[in-house]
Amino acid sequence: MPDPIVVSELSKSYVNGSRSTVALDSFSFRGNRNMILSLLGRNGSGKTTFAKIATTQLMPDSGDVYLNGTSVIDEPEEIRATISLVPQEGRPFGHLTPREHVYYYQRMIGETREKASTITEMIIEELDIESFQNTQCVNLSGGQKQTTMLAMALSKDAETYFLDEPTIGLDVITRKRVWEVIERIRRERKMVILTTHYLDEASVLSDEICIVSHGRLVSQGTLNDLRSRLGHDTRIRFSTRVDEKIVSSMGTLVDDEKGQILLTESGNVEEVLKTVGYMNGRIEIGPVGLDDVFVSMVGEDIDE
Repeated sequence: MPDPIVVSELSKSYVNGSRSTVALDSFSFRGNRNMILSLLGRNGSGKTTFAKIATTQLMPDSGDVYLNGTSVIDEPEEIRATISLVPQEGRPFGHLTPREHVYYYQRMIGETREKASTITEMIIEELDIESFQNTQCVNLSGGQKQTTMLAMALSKDAETYFLDEPTIGLDVITRKRVWEVIERIRRERKMVILTTHYLDEASVLSDEICIVSHGRLVSQGTLNDLRSRLGHDTRIRFSTRVDEKIVSSMGTLVDDEKGQILLTESGNVEEVLKTVGYMNGRIEIGPVGLDDVFVSMVGEDIDE
């Protein structure tokens, strides 16, 4: 069987007058099994451009995307029948309620009245939107409107789900409910492509993570794979600057918005503390996280 997703040498530039901006630069990756695969990158790294191309909304300059062996360039109508999308810029219709959005969407994609009603009830309960399900969207908050768009997209029985920054503007409780629905979809052995710049979201949900920077794939693998490529298992954060010459033999020192971070091995902690001094400002010690992996591979913090 073909891989659920293959992205092959995808390139896209935007031209504004005499100025050209490269969004994707020979961008390639593949997902060889149904899973949650997250594209992690800063805003402007090319994630949304990729999502638009993969969901047949935008033509690339070159390259292609294959979903279960079918080209999104050559067979867009076939692709649209098998995917579901939460677009980053999506907005609900102001005069419709969240319930109406889901129900009419189900009817539009061919479900019977009875099944459309059943699916609508299920997703409203899963996302816990009963309290505003019958309120016109023009009167909803930004987070409630985003949840309405999610309810529509997640209600479809698709082969591949593209979720482009799906939890922007959501409160913590709603985010957790969205995560639960996404994990339910994974248990059904579907493919979920999640584009995000939330490190916690990528860490919790992802089977594999693709780190994206300036339109190119930097690295791909499980969280443990990415950590192992870093070569360190412990982070020590200093609130004040330390002399790089003193600690360079014990790990990698990187700048951080709150000070500096030494990426090292757990066996070096005692020596580092003795060398730098226990009283050299505030010192925090913990395991290497996805944020450390990102900074090490991309050279900058994801929120800079």
